[in-house]
Amino acid sequence: MTSVVEISAGEAGEIPGLRETVYYWTEGSYRAEEWFREVNSIWGTAGFAVRQGEEFLGYAVYGPAEWLPRAGRYPLGSSGDDAALLACVCGDERVRRHLIVRSLRDLRSRGIRGMEAIACDLEHPHHASTRFLLEIGWRRVGQCYHAGGLYTQARVDLGSTAEVGEIARKLIDRVKLPRFGAPAPAPSGMSSLSRARMIPREPTERGSRS
Repeated sequence: MTSVVEISAGEAGEIPGLRETVYYWTEGSYRAEEWFREVNSIWGTAGFAVRQGEEFLGYAVYGPAEWLPRAGRYPLGSSGDDAALLACVCGDERVRRHLIVRSLRDLRSRGIRGMEAIACDLEHPHHASTRFLLEIGWRRVGQCYHAGGLYTQARVDLGSTAEVGEIARKLIDRVKLPRFGAPAPAPSGMSSLSRARMIPREPTERGSRS
């Protein structure tokens, strides 16, 4: 059976490639298990994975830009205060489509108004594909060269439940997968990105990374 599951701290180390993605976007500041433990508890869901039995087929990672400090190295405009940053979505096209749908539904249910990504115009590990995002309806809001590569800042707005439903319908109609389970309920107390950013973190052994 194939299902889309929220990435927990306990499973983060079991998903192939996820440790490297978190290491990249946090510039080595966190292990995957630690990052998901902190972000999930403070901000809410920060990623989903597609699982078939014991095998993981792909994953998506997202969160507030300040929790993904690598984003600051790209000479692009800062992510909007109303948007979460998509760090990476990987897997085959069918898997990526379902991950995007679930992620957008999660963000919309929490009152977050948009999602942005620093996507790669060529194949590059730990990034979303520019071509993929533009093909599924994201819009280009910026572009830059960085470390010899061309990157695109892309965005999708989540203005209403109807709009998100239409995005989801277009994505899923393009590719069929076995039926997935129902979306998990939104974390309580995390109704918006701006509110989440105001919640202080408890000290950890590694210290504060605000």
